[in-house]
Amino acid sequence: MDVVTVRPTESDRYAALARTTGIIGIAFMVLLFGPIIALASAEEPALEASAAEAVNYFRNLEATWAQLTMAALTLGMIGSLWFFVAFGFLLRRAEGDPPWRSAIATLSGALLAAYGLVGASSVGAASLHGGRIIPEVADFAYAFGNVGFANAWIALGSFALCSGWVILSTRVLERWMGWWIVVAGLALVVARFVWTTGFWGVGYALFWLWLLVVCIRLIVRPDRWGSAAR
Repeated sequence: MDVVTVRPTESDRYAALARTTGIIGIAFMVLLFGPIIALASAEEPALEASAAEAVNYFRNLEATWAQLTMAALTLGMIGSLWFFVAFGFLLRRAEGDPPWRSAIATLSGALLAAYGLVGASSVGAASLHGGRIIPEVADFAYAFGNVGFANAWIALGSFALCSGWVILSTRVLERWMGWWIVVAGLALVVARFVWTTGFWGVGYALFWLWLLVVCIRLIVRPDRWGSAAR
């Protein structure tokens, strides 16, 4: 009796990629925001903190739990790279040729990992011996990390605008999903110019909430992306 091997179609492979991308997205957000919330509990000051506040913060982080937390944060940053590359392939399938918007979205998302790893390194190095850090070094390390954090908003804004553009032009998702991420991207770009104010939280919250919704939908409705070719 002959055995018939059923090979998955291209749509099946992209549907599997969509589901995997959604799982990766939720996992990396947990690994990212879990450590961020934990580190913030160590009396993290505002973005534009004084040298004395930075010294106190790094002293509070001179603990084994803080170093382990920052290691988990590094995993979250690398996980974000996995997500943005995988999501870029899904956008590429929806966009068709030439896939320039999806390529820019992928590269822009990857910059989150780059900025995040550099910023986390400055915080990790300053907190490693936080009890002996001098105010000048603490001031620089904290400002360096926060400026990198603010610059990442531009990268996320670029990802948001390109992703929204693809969604709006291809209807791979509903139009309101496209406009949602476009508004979030514009808010993130504007926030970089007033980065010490609380306005940055608007676009930031809109962005991550949108990403969470997209990840859930990738898991629940992967077939939508599997049949998204133009």
